[in-house]
Amino acid sequence: MPENRPMVDRRGFLKGSGAVLVGGSVSGSRLLTRPAAAAPAGDIAVTHGVAAGDVTAESALVWCRASGPGRMQVVYGTHPGRVAARGARHSRSVPLEADHDFIGQVTLDGLEPGSRYYYQVVVRDRGHRAVSGVASFSTAPRASDSADVRFVWSADTGQGMAHRPPFPAFSAMAAESPAFFIFNGDTIYGDTTTPVGGPARSVPDYWAKYKENRADPLLQQLLAHTPVIVNWDDHEVVNDFRGPVPLMPVGRAAFHDYWPLSVGPERIHRSLGWGRSLEVFVLDGRQYADPLEQADQPGKSMLGEEQRQWLIDGVTRSQATWKVLVTSSPLSIIRSAKPPQDDFVAYEWELGEILSAFRDAGVRNLVWLTADVHWAQSIHYPDHRMWEFVGCPAGANPRTAPRPLSPTFGPQETFLGLNERYYGAVAIDASAGTMTVDLKVENGDLRHRQVIRAE
Repeated sequence: MPENRPMVDRRGFLKGSGAVLVGGSVSGSRLLTRPAAAAPAGDIAVTHGVAAGDVTAESALVWCRASGPGRMQVVYGTHPGRVAARGARHSRSVPLEADHDFIGQVTLDGLEPGSRYYYQVVVRDRGHRAVSGVASFSTAPRASDSADVRFVWSADTGQGMAHRPPFPAFSAMAAESPAFFIFNGDTIYGDTTTPVGGPARSVPDYWAKYKENRADPLLQQLLAHTPVIVNWDDHEVVNDFRGPVPLMPVGRAAFHDYWPLSVGPERIHRSLGWGRSLEVFVLDGRQYADPLEQADQPGKSMLGEEQRQWLIDGVTRSQATWKVLVTSSPLSIIRSAKPPQDDFVAYEWELGEILSAFRDAGVRNLVWLTADVHWAQSIHYPDHRMWEFVGCPAGANPRTAPRPLSPTFGPQETFLGLNERYYGAVAIDASAGTMTVDLKVENGDLRHRQVIRAE
């Protein structure tokens, strides 16, 4: 059994998961050894901004990193000018320890639905004290409420791809004033050489890659006022990995340290709701997958049997108007001239099983948000009454040449954006029954708009 992780309080986020929300590393693994980092001399400090993640109607998970060992506490309330005043609420405190790179994560619960909360993180050590700037997030509406919502998504931010922060797309996304930001994988390029060193081989190596990108002031500004729902892809471990490769537990441990996820220490897939308007399903297409090279036939799986059934059950039972499936793996893009293909085109048998289950259950208003290929695209699947939108890269190299689509599921391309960095913005109008999906370049200029009407 994984060891308990005292620096994290992660209770009750995942809808219907039944999972035990604990943290830690895989004991006995040489690769997961975490040598104690030396604490800097002098006062303690908050080093990489703050973030709130996996916000629900009544809870939020707050993240921060300090410069050394100590304790973390969150002071919060519903008025920006009274966060630190008498009567503000205080979370429990958690330790900041070298084993987790002096990172703390605290659950705020008992929150009011549909409310804006303001918070500051306080870190202390042996008489030293530091306070973050005032940050904020909004809780989701009650499950019974229909509400408008606007959110953004993107992926792929890589120093190893010859681009370093700051990434302007984060500033443009912040200007949208979204309810939340979906960061759909390749949040680092841990497997490439960057200024801190070569490809990561240990948990501290991966930490160093995260610190490079999390030092981006534009990303810190976005995360300070926009809660994040984060997914991973291959470069959090190693290029194109599928299944339990040797470095997978190492990269996964660092990923859970550096992002506020409501599940752990091994699980990443989860669902989060936004009233009656929206339910977001985050899919892990990496750690449970069969090898890419395996022939695509009955039984070959990207998601693994347990996650596949969780997805089918969750989507078919969802009462939300819009079901948004977040996966880093595009559905039909044939990204190279020869196999194996690092996307669902290598797992079409499984995707067909999933789509057949959705069709048999009469699922409507299904939208996939994908990434990884470093371009933007809008694809309609009329035979399956669904859409796919690719919105990336936020900071890596954009691709310059189009690729064909596998005809298996009847895709119809309605837009392709090359040679620029992209993100996506989604606006749901509950009263009109519409979802508007914008694909924008990194300065916020619109390149494509698709309006979908709920059935």
